[in-house]
Amino acid sequence: MTDDEGIRRETLALMLQYQKLLTEARFDEWIELWANDGICEFPFASAGRVKLLQGKEQILAYMRAYPSRISIDGVEELRVHPAQDPNVVIVEMTIRGRAVETDKPYNQQFVIVAETRDGKLARYREYWNPLVSAEAFS
Repeated sequence: MTDDEGIRRETLALMLQYQKLLTEARFDEWIELWANDGICEFPFASAGRVKLLQGKEQILAYMRAYPSRISIDGVEELRVHPAQDPNVVIVEMTIRGRAVETDKPYNQQFVIVAETRDGKLARYREYWNPLVSAEAFS
């Protein structure tokens, strides 16, 4: 096995663990998957919403609040694609859930680009349909 193959396996395993812990709201374990200076980005976030989180403290505080906004019933599809760079993985995911404040469906598809460094998540970019979010929360 080459070094790249080993890194790629670590990267894929980290992302599968990431999704499992996040779905189960096991945030204290989940945040340990992150590098201390990790960056979490939401490029399609609407005006007034968080687009960038820097460092474990900001990321954890933001994610601990999500169960009060979104109730996830389940992950319907999860496809993980290794990239040419062994530290990068692309994830396609479809979730079914509800917006807590409105009780409207929140059925969303995501494309995630994740980058690791030294076995930790260093950069995470999550792309989703902002129209689905707007409809669920209005």
